[in-house]
Amino acid sequence: MNIHRSAGALLAGTCIIAIPAPAFAQSAGVSSTAAAQPSAVQIEGDPNAIVVTAQKRTQRLLDVPQSISVISGQTLENQHATRMSDYLTRIPSANIVESQPGISRIVLRGINAGGVGATVATYIDETPFGSATSLANGGILAPDIDPFDLARVEVLRGPQGTLYGANSLGGLVKYVTVAPDPHALAGSVDAGINSVSHGDTGYWGRAAANVPLSDMAAIRLSGFYRRDPGFVDNSARDRKDVNDGDTYGGRASILVKPSSNLKIRASAILQNIRSNGTSSIDLDPDTLRPVDGLSQNRLVNEPNDTNYRLYNTTIDYDFGGVSLVSATSYGTLDQKQIEDASAVYGPGVGVNQSMRQRRFTQEVRLASNGHQTLEWTIGGFYTHERNRLGQDLFGTNADTGNPDPAADGLILVGLPSRYSEYAGFANATWHMAPKFEVTAGGRWSHNKQSDEQTTSGILLGDTVIEVSGNSSDSVFTYSVAPTFKPNDHTRIYARVAKGYRPGGPNALSPGAPDELRTFNPDTTTNYEVGVKTESADHRLSLDVTAFLIEWKNIQLLAQIEGFGINANGGKARSQGIEFTAGLNPVQGLSLYANGSYVDAHLTSDAPESVGGFSGDPLPYNPKWQGTVGAEYEHQLNGNVTGHAGINWHYTGVRYSDFDPAAGQRRLRSFSQLDAHVGADFGRFRLDAFAHNITDSRGIVNLSFFGAVNGDISAAVIQPRTYGLSLGYRY
Repeated sequence: MNIHRSAGALLAGTCIIAIPAPAFAQSAGVSSTAAAQPSAVQIEGDPNAIVVTAQKRTQRLLDVPQSISVISGQTLENQHATRMSDYLTRIPSANIVESQPGISRIVLRGINAGGVGATVATYIDETPFGSATSLANGGILAPDIDPFDLARVEVLRGPQGTLYGANSLGGLVKYVTVAPDPHALAGSVDAGINSVSHGDTGYWGRAAANVPLSDMAAIRLSGFYRRDPGFVDNSARDRKDVNDGDTYGGRASILVKPSSNLKIRASAILQNIRSNGTSSIDLDPDTLRPVDGLSQNRLVNEPNDTNYRLYNTTIDYDFGGVSLVSATSYGTLDQKQIEDASAVYGPGVGVNQSMRQRRFTQEVRLASNGHQTLEWTIGGFYTHERNRLGQDLFGTNADTGNPDPAADGLILVGLPSRYSEYAGFANATWHMAPKFEVTAGGRWSHNKQSDEQTTSGILLGDTVIEVSGNSSDSVFTYSVAPTFKPNDHTRIYARVAKGYRPGGPNALSPGAPDELRTFNPDTTTNYEVGVKTESADHRLSLDVTAFLIEWKNIQLLAQIEGFGINANGGKARSQGIEFTAGLNPVQGLSLYANGSYVDAHLTSDAPESVGGFSGDPLPYNPKWQGTVGAEYEHQLNGNVTGHAGINWHYTGVRYSDFDPAAGQRRLRSFSQLDAHVGADFGRFRLDAFAHNITDSRGIVNLSFFGAVNGDISAAVIQPRTYGLSLGYRY
């Protein structure tokens, strides 16, 4: 949670409860899935190339001088991925910390210290989604977009401050949706059912249609509904499968080309998440073993409702040698979550947190066209967001676990805030020689913020506390990446890049120390070297990167003189190596492996109230992580094609958030084994799949509040799951 200022000590700790705390990461040259992408853009002369827009222009993945993983829409379908934890965790140095749908933190290269501001930025096509400020829980409200009807997901590791701006300290996740196609009437329908061991049964339905309106216009519509099965029982209320829920939504996009030079695309994305409870179970505080299997003891019901809305219009005009792109967006996020705070405030006491975000964004940029000696992009960016964080400490009905109107509003906190930012950026690639080029860029950003906090409630009687704050800061970020090209299929590069996260105000009482009234930006500086290579026939590929990141002025959640605030303190370093490899030894067979070693730790002490010391590992970062797998496809007869796949994923030892009282807890390593098999019958597709075949109990988050009776509350991955799906394409 992100209540940074509390009414005395009563709510001082509640600011921390916001921490809930192939899916084949393709490397250059593994093109079997890329070629199957719906509406995938292709590079002229190389139809097998994997295409990305990481540098805001269409390029081969091989030619981008930084560490990137690409997950195609076809791969997401093959692996039956429904949430980002199903696929982002299968790529090097990526991790997800979550307690229930809609409450998720993305960690890349270990850049995470438990604050509430995001360290990984999220884009959907041309639009940043989520809050840029640390006053709106952006760090633990990463959008979990349903992956149906996506062209691909691009994951950019390392700071991306030059082209993507705020909060890209650790990297960027970019969802690329399928664009309307004026040249083809097409559609798909998909339905399925799954069953979780020790739990419930779920099901889903999805549909998409691409309808040409003319040779120069088309519309694409998609929608989905998913029932997520529960598997955790609440022993306190004798309820089964309390963590079930529903996720539903859709997308609409229209593309119009009034002339050969002008393209206009308008899109709308809507998604609702309705989760009835967390995936947390109670653990013994000494052994971290389950107290009673997949069971929790909760006196307060813990639903979470999250709504995403995003509207965008992108205009692209080709002047010949130069293209102009204008992207105008408006996004909203509405979230309401209840957590059982009985372990802290007494039996039957809960916290109801709400978050309301409204964000407008405008970007305009000019870019050179075609392959020239100097390829460049220059642009301007503006964003304005209005946020309101609310928190209600309440009592519940002892019989139902729902809020009791007579005990509502024990403490009420409202924190509205505003954030405005404008920036200018430029990026260029200079092809100095046939085998050598340099890509460099810079971005200057300035932001202004303000917030106001009102605290009242039954426990305060007639007292109403009103405080406010404001801040502004400016930051310059940059990137430089020389590349050596010994041949057409190999790139050797180095990269230095800087990323930042905006500072902000702390709304404190007049008597608070001046140095606590604002917190400063924190920055990361990344040094990396990498090799990308592929065979000429695209059968073999390898991508290896070594990196070092220095993180300074880290933003932390701190308790100082009874106030829960954002504060700066300490330094950290993340260093490691990542690799992705692919091999297609024979037609129809793809083998892949990826992994990472990431040593991320503090290099100086954090403030005493935070509890981190020099040498302590950064939270929820596994030093060792990896995935190996295989996909096979074979023609069985004239119109029947069989396919199968299997992958094994390993997550190493991690440590929980810093804790000034108990210290960090060591979380055991775990692994997951997934498999699928099916056949295409012309336009029909039938699949059977199994996830977490070994029924692992991997821990993905420890709750701040904990469980009653002194137990630890920990979210775990979904148990063994079997499913069956049927699809139709036309």
